[in-house]
Amino acid sequence: MQSVAQNHFPQYVFRDGTKLLWNPILKKSFVDRPEERVRLQIVDYLILEAGFSASRISFESPVNLPRDKSASRTDIICFDKDFKPFLLVECKAPEIALNEKASVQIARYNQKVEAPYLLITNGLEDLWFDTQSDSVSSLPHIPEKFNARSTVKRDFEYWNKRGFAGNKTHPAARKWVLESCEFLYGAERNSLPKYFKFEGSPKELLLPNYYSIFDLDGSVKLAVSLTSTPFGSTKLNCVLNKRGENTALLSSSLDLLASGDSKNTTIQSGAGTFNVDLHKEIAFDFEQSVSSLISQLSDFLTKS
Repeated sequence: MQSVAQNHFPQYVFRDGTKLLWNPILKKSFVDRPEERVRLQIVDYLILEAGFSASRISFESPVNLPRDKSASRTDIICFDKDFKPFLLVECKAPEIALNEKASVQIARYNQKVEAPYLLITNGLEDLWFDTQSDSVSSLPHIPEKFNARSTVKRDFEYWNKRGFAGNKTHPAARKWVLESCEFLYGAERNSLPKYFKFEGSPKELLLPNYYSIFDLDGSVKLAVSLTSTPFGSTKLNCVLNKRGENTALLSSSLDLLASGDSKNTTIQSGAGTFNVDLHKEIAFDFEQSVSSLISQLSDFLTKS
């Protein structure tokens, strides 16, 4: 079934200019890895929607399994109000298929944990199990105790904690950023955002992030993202893809745009790297919605 993690995003922090994942329960930062992102997305759901207390969620609890030379560690354990294991979660990277091997692994862990419910997830798909009978049984739906009970308040602070909006974003741009985050990443979006790293890209452009993909004519796609910077500002990043190849990128400082700085946008393409004024190039205006700018941004990058 569709993962409960799909409408959630991990939290981020900057440490010495490096963007790192932030675990709100352990109060620690981690290197940005696919499996860790999934784990934090599930935690986000459990706390914000399912109503679990952060104090009843643990990470990497050691389990000593028969014939194992060293202790294994669980991804997530949720405890009930008596602090008995209630849910054991095994997280995989999005590209990892959920198969019998993963099911056997979590079943082995549960020989020691003894949780009545199991969840295997890759952030796209969830497999739920009930262990309360003599055998482990697959569930066709989310157990009632883990259904959503609350609506997430996705305000500016929410998007800031997840690395999409800088906390010092120019006042003139904040409303546009908030509305754009909802369009690009909110529950009503047309397609599921994808995480891209763009290996070899300049670190200062901060391209690694979740992107919404817009299919413009079958052979041309535009990936669009908002990302916060180490200095608390917000960038609009776009990558143009033609026939499966990334051909141009745009990285625009919304704060420089709002303050009237003419060198507000960096373009990289086959023609080289150069700075432009997005106000002049596409008549960018914070009164326009990001949805209305998609075609203009694509056309501009095509010509760059």
